[in-house]
Amino acid sequence: MLTIILMLISVICYSVILGMYKPQAAYKNGMLFAVKLPEAAAGHEELKQVQAGFNKQFLYASLWMGGALVPMLFLHDLSAFQVIYFFVWSAVLSVVMAMPFRKAFARTLALKREHEWFVGDKRVVRTDLRVAQHKNARSAPLWLFIFPFAMSVGLLWWSFRQDDQSYGVTACGIFLTALFFLVSLYMRKTRAKVYSMNTEINLVLNQAKRRALSYLWLWMAVAENVHVFLIFMLVNNETGNMEGAWLAIIVLFAAIPVGAIYAVYRKIQALERDMLEHDGKTVYTDDDEYWVNGFTYHNPHDKSVFVPKRIGMGGTVNTATVPGKIIKWGSFGLIAAVVVGVSFMLIRSELTSPSLAVTQDDKVEIHYPMYSFDFSLADIKELTLVDAIPGGTKTNGEATNQYARGHFRLKEAGKARLYVFKNNPPYIRIKLEGVTIYYNEKDSQQTKKLFESLQQAGQ
Repeated sequence: MLTIILMLISVICYSVILGMYKPQAAYKNGMLFAVKLPEAAAGHEELKQVQAGFNKQFLYASLWMGGALVPMLFLHDLSAFQVIYFFVWSAVLSVVMAMPFRKAFARTLALKREHEWFVGDKRVVRTDLRVAQHKNARSAPLWLFIFPFAMSVGLLWWSFRQDDQSYGVTACGIFLTALFFLVSLYMRKTRAKVYSMNTEINLVLNQAKRRALSYLWLWMAVAENVHVFLIFMLVNNETGNMEGAWLAIIVLFAAIPVGAIYAVYRKIQALERDMLEHDGKTVYTDDDEYWVNGFTYHNPHDKSVFVPKRIGMGGTVNTATVPGKIIKWGSFGLIAAVVVGVSFMLIRSELTSPSLAVTQDDKVEIHYPMYSFDFSLADIKELTLVDAIPGGTKTNGEATNQYARGHFRLKEAGKARLYVFKNNPPYIRIKLEGVTIYYNEKDSQQTKKLFESLQQAGQ
């Protein structure tokens, strides 16, 4: 199952990057490789050579990175190293696939300067409109976020009431809702953009964009709370094998937000294109000097923190501003901390096995990082040796093709703690009040000896 999930995410990332960089080789909306050029220059012979070189290099990079996914399949039985390989592949993908574009951007910009193919003003134009006080008139009211917040708080309260160890899952709803709320709030404070000499056109386009994006973030908050609810229900479902449902939910998480963002931005771009084509007073700006490598915006003359991307959809930060620097380096630091932390935990889990021992004061202690547990011998309701573990789902723990450790909810058994090597019977089953424990050693003979020692200690 982990292999399917990682491969699915990898294919989605791979496809998104292909769809982002490949179209840059075509002259569109006055740009080629994110460099603004006059239409007359688009067919220049030297630019055609740049396009041909990019297509060749990008094809090679695409084939190499696609082929690099194959080794991940052979790590099927080494889950920790498979996940680490995925992290490494993702990092390399973002660098390797960008290299042909960066070279093409630099070469195109050099040709533009050499031939003086400048467009409009050489300074970026981004300022408030004289009618900007009306720019939020059509945005979604902020109070509507009460509904997704109520959904997330209600779900978290429900999980506490059931005491099912799903707090981490349900807390995601509050985090995502707060994130979308802050994005929507900040969007309303961004400067309006000048599209045309016509003030009415500027007002309509800025209002339309803000309205579409404000409802997008509101809808995303509601949709993600629904997704969190579905995951919560799956975690607490005791009907057996749910791999198909899990896969469907993962696809929804990836497809619905991406599809919604794509649809909204396409709608905005279509409106801008349609209105400006009939306006005849479009304001052209030439600010290539502020776009480092074609996708990093660094303009000390612009106080806007977020600006529209030249590549892909959405916005990017202005790294010349203090908030932009904080967002950029904070994001890098957070990603690095998560990757390093997860990798450390996975390697530790791969190299560390649980241990069970009976102490002199008649207590049973199970030692394992993050999921250690102890109880008195007198609390044992039933002690048996079984050859199978009921199906179920993980609520807070680790589960790979080789082992399962932590909190689970099992069919018929209900709440359970597992410290087992999968498909390696027998298993020691210990029933306590409100929870069942399953434990085994990698060596089946050691499991049997440990079971006998527990029986003797309990007599």
